[in-house]
Amino acid sequence: MPKDYDLDDGDERRRRRRRKKKASRLKLILGCVFVLAVCCTVLFAVMKWDKISPVGFAEWINFSDSKNSAFSSKISGISVLEKNFNALDNGIIYVSDTSVVCLNHDGESIYSEQHNFTNPLIKSSGVYSIAFNEGGANFRVFSDKGEIQRGVQGTSITDCDINSSGIYCVISDQTGYLSNFSVYGNDNEFIYSYFFNDFYAVTVSMSSDGKKAVVGAVNSVDGRLVSKVYILDFSSTSPLNVFTYSDRMVYEVKFIEDEKCAVITDSLVSVIDCSKGSEVPYTFDDKVLTAYDVSFGNNIVLSLSRSDDGRDCNIVTIDTKGNEIGSFETDLKITSIDVKKEKIALLSTDLVYLYNSYGDSFGSWEVGNDAKSIILPQEKTVFILGVSEIRKISLKK
Repeated sequence: MPKDYDLDDGDERRRRRRRKKKASRLKLILGCVFVLAVCCTVLFAVMKWDKISPVGFAEWINFSDSKNSAFSSKISGISVLEKNFNALDNGIIYVSDTSVVCLNHDGESIYSEQHNFTNPLIKSSGVYSIAFNEGGANFRVFSDKGEIQRGVQGTSITDCDINSSGIYCVISDQTGYLSNFSVYGNDNEFIYSYFFNDFYAVTVSMSSDGKKAVVGAVNSVDGRLVSKVYILDFSSTSPLNVFTYSDRMVYEVKFIEDEKCAVITDSLVSVIDCSKGSEVPYTFDDKVLTAYDVSFGNNIVLSLSRSDDGRDCNIVTIDTKGNEIGSFETDLKITSIDVKKEKIALLSTDLVYLYNSYGDSFGSWEVGNDAKSIILPQEKTVFILGVSEIRKISLKK
């Protein structure tokens, strides 16, 4: 039969050899890809072994099996106190028994600095933080990049604070006085100092402009507990105002606006107008304060229990003028509160509940039965401080 062309045996053998070479090269490439994939898998397993080991796998089953789970990050050290778990503009920061650790919103470590504090505490604002040794003499200042300075003041620090510009203050003991309050700029230069003769200063808050501070102090007067709150202007050697609270223990003072500060005691909350020298108190009557949140630009939210065991809590919202604007009852035992705009996050055992000031519920989410404290960085996201890890979940249904 006629053909369009002829192909001799030599050409046919060369064509077959070329096909064999191409097949061999393809097998070699596929083999390399397979080996590379295996190596990557092994490397990932080594790096994430804590998540695929039996312990890590069990934790994953308990806390990360829902669609809401965003990340979990192991705590550096053994323990973190609830008050040492703070929000930053770019994430969170905490101080454990061994380290100061900053994480971004995805749980990735920005920095981790070891410390030798016996009783570590931390305060934060914006991207700045100040960690100090309560009852000791040392403190350290951090930005969002890491430590920027450290210092020593007195022999026993009771409290510190820092504002969003990096201006910070330290309360400590002082020879010849009961307490000393000192302010420093973000370049560590001295700005202001005030000495307390008759009361022990225990809590402080800096204004956002770095020109004022509110200081809470305590002492015994004629056998009775007395707390005082001092409004200090750094341009004056004398306090602008002093407010007295007899038979009450001041827990915390906190600026909530440029000229407004909140005073939290064991039996009342007071909102002070620093410029007017006036205050609006809110008493707890016979209720017990179980948790609260006070943050700049937000309302004050209190959890007031009607029972001795801390359950059956009434959630009260107070605005920056000192007025009650919302209240609702629960049968819950509230151990942590955080507020973001119009949303209130409440922690009760292993659940986080989301409400507004009027008691409208937006749902509840499981956060693990080891949850100790919560941070609400956004209205639909919550950070959880657990016993051994930090977790983040979404509050979306």
